[in-house]
Amino acid sequence: MRAFKAITFDFWGTLVDVDTSGQAGVAEVLGECGLAGFDAQEFYLKWDDATVRRYRSGVWQPYFNYALLGLRDVLEPLGFEAGAERWRQLTEILLSTMTRDAKPHTEVREIISVLKRHYPLMPITNMDNRFFDLNPFRAEFSLATTAEEAKAFKPSALIFKHAIEKLGVPADQTLHISLSQFADLEGAMPMGMQVAWINRYGEPRGRFTPAPLYEFRNLLGLRDVIEAAW
Repeated sequence: MRAFKAITFDFWGTLVDVDTSGQAGVAEVLGECGLAGFDAQEFYLKWDDATVRRYRSGVWQPYFNYALLGLRDVLEPLGFEAGAERWRQLTEILLSTMTRDAKPHTEVREIISVLKRHYPLMPITNMDNRFFDLNPFRAEFSLATTAEEAKAFKPSALIFKHAIEKLGVPADQTLHISLSQFADLEGAMPMGMQVAWINRYGEPRGRFTPAPLYEFRNLLGLRDVIEAAW
């Protein structure tokens, strides 16, 4: 068991269930657009994919802007049209609901309460500050790094570099925990951080994704290996 001096986390999906709250936000938007008969889960996944493609293909700007473009990508092909202010309103509804209402996964509160007694903890998130701050569980962490601070989205080395410097712990003594392969496994490991992959849904590892130090179905597996080092 390796000894670590700090632990960082992806927040959305890894610690909190953003898929359920995201689907609720999409359902609100579909209702606002007169499209309530469409499947909110399907549209949430399409919107999320579109938003990620957008921010991975452009220079940094607030997540809100890319989320708006992603929303247009999935709604305009249905014939929905709106002015600039209406698109902003719809994006605000979606992101506010998605971030505010995301609840911690079942095991997360217990694990975080234990870990924070032994390590400095820091979420690293692509979300804009104001939406990140809407989530009640965010208050559990005195330290955090956002894309807005770093002016870069994961998996960019810039956001991980910013987080490492802010934390003040060498990269190779920091364990980063995430369920996202492309954003976190492929972003943190080249910086020298060790990674635990929370593979909640039993996904195969990507063809070019390097193997993490650990792989667990949830954070309970993390507790077992961390406690062995105490």
